[in-house]
Amino acid sequence: MDREPNFSADLQNISAKQIFNKFHGKIEKKFGQHFLFDKQINHKILSTAGDITDKTIVEIGPGPGGLTLEILKQNIKKLYVVEIDHQWATVWKNLEFLFKGKLSTIECDALAFDMRKISPNIIISNLPYNISTQLLCKWLVNFDMYDQLVLVFQKEVADRLYAVPCTKAYGKLSVLAQWKSQVSKMFDLEAGSFFPIPDVKSTVVKFTPFKLSKHQSIEKHKIFSNLLIQVFSQRRKIVAKSLGKFFENPEQVLKELGYDKNTRAEQISVSDYIKMLDLSIRKEKVFV
Repeated sequence: MDREPNFSADLQNISAKQIFNKFHGKIEKKFGQHFLFDKQINHKILSTAGDITDKTIVEIGPGPGGLTLEILKQNIKKLYVVEIDHQWATVWKNLEFLFKGKLSTIECDALAFDMRKISPNIIISNLPYNISTQLLCKWLVNFDMYDQLVLVFQKEVADRLYAVPCTKAYGKLSVLAQWKSQVSKMFDLEAGSFFPIPDVKSTVVKFTPFKLSKHQSIEKHKIFSNLLIQVFSQRRKIVAKSLGKFFENPEQVLKELGYDKNTRAEQISVSDYIKMLDLSIRKEKVFV
């Protein structure tokens, strides 16, 4: 049994499991909570971010603080934890004084929170399963504001992020993520690493965003997203039919990019989708 922790005297050795037990933590299924208590695993996740000295970090859904405690051991500028679960938000608000200004708790729904209010350098998070894809899509719009992101996803979602053409996992999310950043698979986590144990494996993914360029404005992000939704929602059909909504002569567009008229959406590379976007804008075609 874990000993009763003395938080003020033993900060370096306090564990997430001790915090969970101390505050009689509960699991809220509606928030997609699966906690990581193992210090070695949390340290390994954090280490993929490299040197975070003097950086402003955001963590989504800290829960009992497996990752939180590892981050706070570092010489960071500030850690903001965004927590929708009132029980854990209250715990971290009450523990803020121990970390002498390095920790700030924001109690809210991460999907509704505007990151520009705090301008973080890095996001490091074991994301709640039920909103992980929604959060990433929200952040992708302004991805260049971050230096990097280290995020834990369900493996099935992670596989889509770095998928290559001509694979089942390749789709809209693959193209958008790879358009906006270098996406790297770091390592998998077995289901047994989490509490409660989920039904799936998870994967740690690192994103290094590309800095803003002309083809990555918010307006173009919306146009690109609409185009990708259209072509990948009908991925079994030849892509020329889907592109008819965006180009007067889609077969000619495909020919210019080196594809024939029978090409399907999953056969087109990320770089060629970007060329397609740029081509449409140069020709001043109105997207609907």
